[in-house]
Amino acid sequence: MKKIILKFSLFACTLLLVFADQIEDNKKRIQQIDSQVNKNNQVINKNKTEIGKAKKNEITTTTQVKQLETNIVRLQNEYNEAEKKYRNILTKIGVNNENINSNISEINRNTQIININKTDLNNKIRTWDKIRRNKEKTNKIGISSSANQLKMRHDLKILFNKQKDYIQGVEDTKKNVENKKNKEEVIKALNQKEAASVNAAKSNLENKSKELNEAKKEKNKLIAQLRGKQATLNTENKKIEKSNSQLVSEKKKLNAQIQAIIQRAIRERELAMERAAEEKRKQEEAERIRREAEAQRRTAEERKSTNELSGAKTVPSRSTSTTANNTPKVINTSPTSSSSTSSSRTPTGTGKLIMPINGSVVVSYGQTKVEGLKSNGIEIRGSVGQSVRAADTGKVIYSGSLNGLGSVVIIDHGSLVTVYGNLSGVSVSKGANVNKGQTIGTLGRDQISKQPNLYFETRRGVNVVNPMSYF
Repeated sequence: MKKIILKFSLFACTLLLVFADQIEDNKKRIQQIDSQVNKNNQVINKNKTEIGKAKKNEITTTTQVKQLETNIVRLQNEYNEAEKKYRNILTKIGVNNENINSNISEINRNTQIININKTDLNNKIRTWDKIRRNKEKTNKIGISSSANQLKMRHDLKILFNKQKDYIQGVEDTKKNVENKKNKEEVIKALNQKEAASVNAAKSNLENKSKELNEAKKEKNKLIAQLRGKQATLNTENKKIEKSNSQLVSEKKKLNAQIQAIIQRAIRERELAMERAAEEKRKQEEAERIRREAEAQRRTAEERKSTNELSGAKTVPSRSTSTTANNTPKVINTSPTSSSSTSSSRTPTGTGKLIMPINGSVVVSYGQTKVEGLKSNGIEIRGSVGQSVRAADTGKVIYSGSLNGLGSVVIIDHGSLVTVYGNLSGVSVSKGANVNKGQTIGTLGRDQISKQPNLYFETRRGVNVVNPMSYF
C-alpha cells in the first residue's frame, strides 16, 4: 500500500518538476517582456516630453512669425508712406525748379528790356546834348527860335522822365522776380534736404523689411523642423505602442499558459490522489473480504468442534464459554487510513491567511503596473533580509528561482495556492510541509523598481484571486 502511494506521489512530483520548468520558462519570457515594455514606455514618455517641447516651441515660434508679419506689414505701410512723401517732395522740387527757371527767364527778359531802354535813353540824352550844343552855337550867331526851343525842351523832358520811370519799373519788377527766385531756391534746398532724409528713411525701412523677411524665413524653417520632429516622434511612438500591444498580448498568452500548467498540475495531482485512494479502497476491500472469509472459516471450525463436544456429552455452557474464550481476535495489521496517506496528502490550510511580512501594501491586486497589464497579486513593502512567513499551512510545490521574481516559493494549501516572489533566499525545499507562520525565506528587492517589495499572489485552482479577501 505504501509503495503504491509513494509511486503516485513520485509521479505527481515529476509532473510538478516538468510544469515548474515550463512555468520558469514562461516567467523568464514575461520578465523579458516586462523589461522591454518598461524600456518602451520610457522611450514613449521621453518622446512625449520632446513632442511637448517641440509643440511649445512651435507655438512660440508661430507667435513670433505672426509678430514678424505684423511688423513687416507695418514697415511696408511706413515705406509706402515714405515713398509717397518722397514723390510729393520730388514733385515740389520739380515745381520749384520750374518756378526758378521761369523767374530766371523773366529776370533775363527784364534785364534785356532795362538794357535796351537804358541804351535808348543814353542815345536820346546824347542826341539832346548834341542839339543843346548846337543851340548854344546858334545863339551865338544870333539865330533865335525861342518858342520852338521851349516846346522841344519840354517834350524831351517829358519823354526822358517817362523812359526813366519805365526803366525804374522794370528794375523793380526784376528785383521782385529775383526775390521770388531766391525764395524758391531756399524752398528747393529745404525740399531736397527733406527728400534726402525721406530717402534715407526709405532705405532704412527697406533694410528692416529685408531683415524681418529673413527672420520670418528662418522661423518658418524652424517651424517646419519642429513639426517634422513631432511627426517623426509620433510615428515612432505608434510603432512602439504597437510593439507594446504585441508584447502585452504575448504576456497574456504566457500567463494563460502558466494558468493552464498550474491547472494541469493540480488536476494530475488530484488524479494521482484519486488513483491512490482507489487503489487503497480496493486493497481495503480485499482485506475486508479476506477477514470475512477467515472469520467464516474460523466460525465453521468452531461449530465443528462444538458439535464434536456435544456428541461427547460435554457441558454446553463450558463449551460455549471455551469457544468464546478460544475464538482468536482479528488483528488489523493493515495501515490505518491516516497513516497510509499522511506522507502523500497535502496538509490542508485553514483558508484564513496571515500577512507573510509586516509592511504596507504598495501595489494592489488588479493595479496596472505596465500599460495593458494588471497585477495578479499584491506587493508588500518591507526591508531587505526580513523573514517571510507561510501565510497558511500547506505543502511546498515549488522552491527555486524565476526570472523576474528572483527566488520564489509556491505553497499548496489545498483550496488555495500562494506564491511568494522577490525573495533573496529560501529556507524550504519542494515537497516540504510547512506550518502557518513558518519562515520560508528572506526578502530581497524587486528587479525593476529595486524596492524591497514582497510579491504575494493567491490562486484558487488556476484562477488568480485577491489575496486581501483571505486575510
